[in-house]
Amino acid sequence: MAVVNEYSEYLPLPTFSTPPYTKKTRKIVDVTFVFIAFCLAQATFFEAVVPFFLPFWIIVRTQYKSFQISTFIGGLAGTLFLGVGQVVILLLEILLIEGIMRFKYTRISPYIAVTLSIGVIQTVWQVVTYAGIPPLLTQVYVLYEWLFALVMLLLMTQLFVPLSEMKNYQWAKEKVIALLVVLAAVLIGMQSITVYYFSLPIIAFHLILCVVAAVSTVGTTVIFALSMGLLLGVGNLSFTGMIVLYACTGLFTALMQDTGRFGIAIFSMIPSVFFFFYDATLPVDSVYFLSILVGVILFMLLPQATLGNLQQYYEQQTLGTDPIQVKSTNLANEHLKQFQQFVSFMKSLVFERFTKEHPTAIPQDSYMICSSCFRYEQCWGAQREMENTIENWRMARRGSKPIELIRAEEQLKIKCIKSAKLLEELETATHKEHMERQFYHGKKMIALQLRDLSHHLEELLDDRHSEVGTDEMDDYVQLFLKQHQVQCIHIEWIKTEVGAREFICSIADDRDEHTVIRQAEQLLYELLHEPLQGQQIHVEEKPLFYRQIRFRSAIRYQLEYDIYKHSKGHQKVSGDSYSVFPIHTGLMAIMLSDGMGTSNAAQRESSRLIQMMQECLSYNMDPETAMHTMHYVLSLKNDSDMYATIDFALVDLQLGSLWCWKAGGMTTYVLRGADLFKIESKAAPIGFLPDFSVDTEMISVLSEDIIIMVSDGLFASQENWIKQEELFLQLIRQGIKKGVSIQVVLYDVMAQFKQRYPTNDDCTVMLFQLHHIAAPWSVFRPAYS
Repeated sequence: MAVVNEYSEYLPLPTFSTPPYTKKTRKIVDVTFVFIAFCLAQATFFEAVVPFFLPFWIIVRTQYKSFQISTFIGGLAGTLFLGVGQVVILLLEILLIEGIMRFKYTRISPYIAVTLSIGVIQTVWQVVTYAGIPPLLTQVYVLYEWLFALVMLLLMTQLFVPLSEMKNYQWAKEKVIALLVVLAAVLIGMQSITVYYFSLPIIAFHLILCVVAAVSTVGTTVIFALSMGLLLGVGNLSFTGMIVLYACTGLFTALMQDTGRFGIAIFSMIPSVFFFFYDATLPVDSVYFLSILVGVILFMLLPQATLGNLQQYYEQQTLGTDPIQVKSTNLANEHLKQFQQFVSFMKSLVFERFTKEHPTAIPQDSYMICSSCFRYEQCWGAQREMENTIENWRMARRGSKPIELIRAEEQLKIKCIKSAKLLEELETATHKEHMERQFYHGKKMIALQLRDLSHHLEELLDDRHSEVGTDEMDDYVQLFLKQHQVQCIHIEWIKTEVGAREFICSIADDRDEHTVIRQAEQLLYELLHEPLQGQQIHVEEKPLFYRQIRFRSAIRYQLEYDIYKHSKGHQKVSGDSYSVFPIHTGLMAIMLSDGMGTSNAAQRESSRLIQMMQECLSYNMDPETAMHTMHYVLSLKNDSDMYATIDFALVDLQLGSLWCWKAGGMTTYVLRGADLFKIESKAAPIGFLPDFSVDTEMISVLSEDIIIMVSDGLFASQENWIKQEELFLQLIRQGIKKGVSIQVVLYDVMAQFKQRYPTNDDCTVMLFQLHHIAAPWSVFRPAYS
């Protein structure tokens, strides 16, 4: 079933509720939104493109609805400094965006809304302004504004999260890039804010640069300074010399981190002094020097606790797990171990006790109503006339045919003069026995589930321990290979899961490629108990010869199969259901279920059983536990007396094993040349009897083995069962000897078999053949000239 992500890129951004604030906090946040909106509205790229406020408006209207008024006021104020015409354009664009995104009959992506808003408003405005088609340069500016707006919307979507989630904010590469671009846009928008000899963007940038140098590393500081210089220079079309100035400032500042805040502050101004005398074309004047001086003073006035908190936050985000997280992980492991020990104790306490066979109920000597009857000796004395009558009634009561129950009750009424009271007592006893059996089976099912839970917890603990690394495994594998004259010099693990292993092994051996790979495959199979397939991916000649071989978990076999299905009387509905699906690449699951009868109800019951079994397996439930669970669920149904058989098999395509679990299913046949292996079942179908057991068997299979699973409709009940079985298997062998495909074999076999024994019931035949997966070079023919 496909699940559609509600918040995909084609739908509006998610809306989050804003947490409550105090009056002081509310004012601070309002002022912050006004300031950011003001700067983004004023930010101009290429001296003509204003693309930043619309994306910010969309983010605010979807994630911070309570700050829409503050954002609108700040954006409108910033746009007023660009001219009245730009204010009109902005208002029209916002109006069009609101109309598009509030349209209730369909959901419009915010990217489409931005595209339509800029495209429609700017195109109409420019056409009206120029009284025709605008110049090419104007069209290019409109295109730039649209592209920048889309990019900014994408970056802001990555950067901005609800304020309630800021404590758990996780930095990623895309979020860092988004932060740099948005910060550059804000600084560009602040360039017009200059009070006397003090430039606000220069003060802010220098303060931030000193803080970054104090709390981070040299590389981070240089990258930050270089990125900001590049973005600011590109935005102002003057980026050559300023990029070098910003990079040198970041480098000198970061190198002085060990000297403390005073050293960082002093050396952050040295590159500016140098470039003032070196390059007179740079905009390094009195305003610039006074502004960076103010930035340095503000940096010196910052509390030491603030810088310490910022440095700790940076280390947590970059250096990985902190001690608190390590302690929490160890604590979680301890809790898991304790819980696993508790589950193991409960399993040992419950499993052996409630998985033994339930003792058969001893027939009751007599009933309470009979003890006061004058015919007691005749009914329950030496002759015991009533024993067979009551047993017949019990069998009819368990059956599904009402006519048999009516006949048994009439027979009981003939022999008993207090039949009404006796039937009432029998019903009570039967109901009590049924409830006791269900209660016992429920405890057995819980015991099996406890066993599975214990296994899952053990695997979980093993997985958590195996996450530490693979160094010990590397040394173990290398030592084993070297002991067998395979010079393995390095191993790089890619996947370590059993059944999906993948690693690259560097082997210094100049023998033939095929010889080296085959020897390594055999040794690794002996060590890891799993077939692996090697493939050479690289050969290095100098200075030391070695070859890199990629080993993957190998699938040794492939399963070819076909299924024949026939419904009684050629009806559209069959009571049989089946399913063949892979659990993973090396394990194939086969299911066959036969519902009682040939009606729609039988088909629903069998298909329901198949579906429930698949769901249980999807949660890694053991097949035996899954069958007991399904029996417990189905036996509690009150709407019908339906039941169904289940024949479940797992074929291991790596090791060549066949596991079978049966509950009322027919015999499974395995043909290996002239040999025949049968896997039979004596258990009752699921939901049929209160007592329930599962027949389990495992056999090894080889290449070219034939596996046959059938339903009971294949063989006619009025004919000799053994002869039908012998004829069917004989036809299968004859068809396989012809060398044709499984599909042709099954079709011909069923056509011939039905000529001799017509099928009068729902019938399903599943025919499987196991084949080796042969490499292309492994089979060859000599060429003769």
